[in-house]
Amino acid sequence: MPCCRGSSVVEHWSEKPGVVGSIPTRGNFNLLMEHKILIADDDSNMLNLLSEILSAEKYLVIKANDGMEALEKAKKELPSLIMLDIHMPNKNGIQTLKEIKSDPMLKNIPVIMLTVEGSPSDIQHCMIYGANTYITKPAKKEDIIKTVKNQLI
Repeated sequence: MPCCRGSSVVEHWSEKPGVVGSIPTRGNFNLLMEHKILIADDDSNMLNLLSEILSAEKYLVIKANDGMEALEKAKKELPSLIMLDIHMPNKNGIQTLKEIKSDPMLKNIPVIMLTVEGSPSDIQHCMIYGANTYITKPAKKEDIIKTVKNQLI
């Protein structure tokens, strides 16, 4: 039986109000909403810009500089969403996309492809190999946020 008015039994028995172990309660419900987003781009300016935009929206951002690093981090972190630049060294975005979609642990993670040209050929290949959508760089901040949110619904 709770000793304090307005507090739940869970809050009464927890050391920190709103938390019981790792189970979020009324005080910190937004923990259920945290998403990890892996961004892979060899352009450090673009990588940092996307990271800043998404971090400001309270997403946890993981960065990779090429396709090989993206695959390693995807397997380790199991992100909620992956953003891949098409043109990267070591392993380009389309090759990386193919490997992601053929891996049983990663295949259901939504992937947004990033492209500078937006060439119909590149976009068609991305969609054939399982990309969910694409963003043509440079993109407006609002469009990036909207596209990411739509993929995480």
